[in-house]
This record gives sequence, C-alpha cells and structure tokens, in this order.
Amino acid sequence: MVSSTQILPSCLGREGLPSRGAVWAVRFIGIFSLLAGTSVAAQDTTLVIAHVTVVDVESGERLPDHTVLVQGERVVAVGPSADLAVPAGAVVVDGTGRFLIPGLWDMHSHALLRWRWAAPLNVAFGVTGIRDMATSAPLDEVGRLRDDVAAGRTVGPRIVAAGPLIDGAPPIFGVYPAVQTEAEARAVVTSLAEGGADFIKIYTRLPRDLFLAILDQAGRHGLRVAGHVPLATTTAEASDAGLWSVEHAYRHRMACSTAEDEIRAALRQQAEAEAHGDQVAYEAIEEATFRLGIETHSAERCEALGHRFALNGTWFVPTLVEMRSRFRPERYNEPAFDSLFTQVALRYVPRPLAARWRDGLAYQLGLREGLAPSESNFDDGERLRTREVETRLRMVGDLHRGGAGILAGTDAFEFPLVINGVSLHEELALLVQAGLTPLEALQAATLNPARALNRMHDHGSVAPGKLADLVLLDADPLDDVTNTVRIHAVILNGRLLDRSALDTLLSQVETEVAKPLQATPGAGGQGHETGAGGISHRPLSRSVLPGKSPRGRNPVPAPVPPPHITRRLNIITLTMYFSKNQRWMSIMSSSRPWM
Repeated sequence: MVSSTQILPSCLGREGLPSRGAVWAVRFIGIFSLLAGTSVAAQDTTLVIAHVTVVDVESGERLPDHTVLVQGERVVAVGPSADLAVPAGAVVVDGTGRFLIPGLWDMHSHALLRWRWAAPLNVAFGVTGIRDMATSAPLDEVGRLRDDVAAGRTVGPRIVAAGPLIDGAPPIFGVYPAVQTEAEARAVVTSLAEGGADFIKIYTRLPRDLFLAILDQAGRHGLRVAGHVPLATTTAEASDAGLWSVEHAYRHRMACSTAEDEIRAALRQQAEAEAHGDQVAYEAIEEATFRLGIETHSAERCEALGHRFALNGTWFVPTLVEMRSRFRPERYNEPAFDSLFTQVALRYVPRPLAARWRDGLAYQLGLREGLAPSESNFDDGERLRTREVETRLRMVGDLHRGGAGILAGTDAFEFPLVINGVSLHEELALLVQAGLTPLEALQAATLNPARALNRMHDHGSVAPGKLADLVLLDADPLDDVTNTVRIHAVILNGRLLDRSALDTLLSQVETEVAKPLQATPGAGGQGHETGAGGISHRPLSRSVLPGKSPRGRNPVPAPVPPPHITRRLNIITLTMYFSKNQRWMSIMSSSRPWM
C-alpha cells in the first residue's frame, strides 16, 4: 500500500518533526512574502518551457520536444520546438527530459482554516487549485482570499469554496447550521448564495424534503449541491435528484450493497441512539452495519450506480487516502508503526497534531492498555480492516467501470497522516490500485476537476488560452503515477516557482508550524488555537440563519474512554468509534469527523 514515505522525493531532506504548533483559525494574512528572495519570474515577463514533453491528459498522448510560451497569467502558444521562436528577453526553462502537466486540484480540501501553512504546502506539491468542502470562516473573507489568489496578489491554490455545510437536526457539528423546516433550508441557501459561496455542501442528517428543497433553492441561485448523501434517501435517488458530487467511500458504499435498505434503516436508528446518549447501541449498530457492508458488496449494483452517475452528471470523490489513514495494517508494537511518525512529511505538521495522530491510531488499533481484550479479537479486527480497504478499492473500480467520473480529493488534515499537498499524490496512487490507469488517475486531478467545475476554458490541459497553472516533472506520470511527486518546478498563475523557490516555501511551512499559539474561545464554545494561520473562525448562526442558534451538541474535548466502554468494544468497533464519535474526536486530531 502506498504511503507518503514511499512517494516523497529525496530533495525534501532530513526526517523529523517541527518543534511546536497547532491548527490555526484566525484572520488571513497575505503569504506572498513567503517567496521573498526566491526565483520567481515577474508576471509580465514571457516564460518559455523549451524542449519539454507535454502530457495531453485528454488523449493520453505524450507530445515530445514541445515548447510552451506563457505571457502574463496564460499559456499563449504550445507546439513543436522547431516551430516556435523564443522571444527576446524571455525566461527560459529547459524541459529536456521532463514532462509538463496541468496543475493538480484537490477536490475535497479543508485548507482555509489553516491557510498560512496549507497554501504554500499545496503549491509546493503542485496543487494549484482546491475545492474547500466546509468552513465556518466568514464568506466575505473567503471571497477576498479567493480573489487575491486569482489575481496573483497571494500565492496559494485557486479556491472554490462552499462555506458552512448544512445539516439536519440534531447536527453532527454544532458550529454549522441545522435546518428543520423548508423555510429555514431555503433561507440558509439564499444566505450562502448572497454571501458568495461557490456551491452548497450538505450533510448526513437532512430529511428528504429538506434535501430536495436545498437542491431546488440552490438551482434558483445557479449553485450546485455536493456532499454526503442524507440517510433519508438512497445514493441513486440523490443522484437522480441532481446531487453534483458524492463525497467519500464509506457510508456511500452501502449503495453497492445488496443490503442497502437494511443498512440505511440501521443507521437512522444509530442516529436516534446517539441523540439519546445510548453509546452501547450506537457502537453495536456501527459494527453491524460495518460488517454487513463488507459482506454484501455487489459489483453489479456498483457498476449500475456508476452508469447512473454518468447519466446524471454526478461525480464521485472517494478520498481513499482518508480511508487508508483509518484502516492501517501496522501493529502498534512493530517498527512499521513507528516509521509512520518519522517520515519526512511530518516536518510540515505541528508537533501536537502529529502526537494526536499517533495516539489516535494507537487507540484505533486497540493496542493501548485495556483496549484489546484478546489476541483473537485483534486478529479479527485486523482481518476486517484489510477487507474494508479491499472493499473500498473495489467500490471505486466498480463505479468507474460503470462510467462514474472520479475526482481526486484528500480531506487533508482531518485524519492521521493525511497532509495538504502531499496526500493528493498518495490519492492518485490509490486510484491506480483501485483499477484506474495512471492516465485516468491523473485526469481525476486535472481534466475531471475542470469538467466538474465547468472551467475547461481555463483549466484541465496544457493549451493556448488557458491559465498557466502547470507542473514540470522530472519523470513520466503515465509510466508511474507516483512520478507526479517528482516536481522540478511549478508555474502558478504564470509565475515560475523553481525548485529553489519551492524549497523555500517548504522551509517557511516548517517555520510556521513550529510557532507557539495561544488558545482563545471559538465557535460553539470550543477552544481554538490561534496564530498567524488562516482566516477567522466564528459562529455562523446569525450570519447564516438570522435569529437562530445552531442546534445540536457543541464539540467538547475528548476524555480517555471510560472502562465500561473499552470492555464492551472489540477492535473493529474501536476503529469506527474513535473516527466517528463526536465526543472523542480530538483524539483523532480534530473536533470533526470526516467532511
């Protein structure tokens, strides 16, 4: 199985962790100063990438010995090197032996609230665009940041953002709005549209009628709806109704199960158990549905669903790297587990966050004292984790064979060892393991995002007239998709960031994540650590739903699980318990389950 240890380039240097840091949620501070002293071509200077092999991500062809001319923020010419003259005074990059691809997109990101370090980290790893799937940051600030990036005033990936997600009651996240009536649902959508949201993100607990009302109201404002399929409807019905994209390969794999109706009914009962504080019932249902989903997977149903997605224009974002983070094969007492936390990429993660990741994985594996009742129990959990990984990979392959369009996304920084920029390359490798070709995996982060976002005029290929967001590689990604990490240079909005500039960005990230931060009260009564990190984070109840407060419980810090819980839970239940239960989420690095 692919890991960041396997794909990170040797140029990233030493192993180790930054000294201090945290996840930040504060007002945005521009990061263009991060590039001070690096080699960055001025935007009005003609940039030439000469004698390069251009990868045509639409046809899969390699176009050898081509030259690409960039003026301002756009590509102005692409053709055989013998046919294109190099303008006098141009900055020339030798592309001999190298491969040019469009900039990569992470189509399931949560970078806005840790922008100060997530932005340069994404860019340094060739991610030139993100679709941010949920943030409680004020939409006016998100809009200014989005405009600054697009205008080249700020160095970071282009932003397509939802703003806050919309859930039913009781909501899984207290900081986001929950709706109980059609009037409330429509009001929230209108508020988000008027505030500048690029699309609407929905969540699991929406009733069917409110889900449909949100789709209708979003359409009235020219917005599309993406997110989790509500438990009140099937995935096929949600696609038929117009859901733009389905996120993750966990609950939605029930759509590929012959027991879909049974699983959905059980999960609705689970929500009721959680609302009544019945943790034992919650966990029993979690494990039962988990096992049932694995045992009843149907390739035929999955391919049929993929065909339905294709007909309806519904995209699928499996976030396999997020899945892989929660179903590790390593045992806590083995060197392989320790090696996960000495890898190079953890230099770009605050030390407290890395420590929480380690603790979370140890708890998931059931190897802390009192959490592993028996060796046979552990072995059973290990087998189930292996089967779950296999099932999710099969699901992606089956949907793809049925015709579903696949988008690459990471859910970065919500789960252990899932890191902005770095993990998108892991996601591409996992897509190949799921059955996609290297070209198809590359399309999931280049061509398909452009199609899904209706931005083919600006993105998706290396062609005249398109925005100059490009990545120059030292090896062929069509031979091995992990070659996407062998980055020689990034062209961002027409600006050249050579290897020296990219390394400077990475050094700045190390500095940023090492800064000590001060905890201040945050949304929903939860303490948030603040510093020079991102854009501000504040409650949304008044700005999104006037006069209303977010319903549902507020996130609270995670205590050590009580003994009566640990005695009742076996290993696979623990895996789900610590990744899904809101009350224990800080063990997993964040106050949020996957979004």
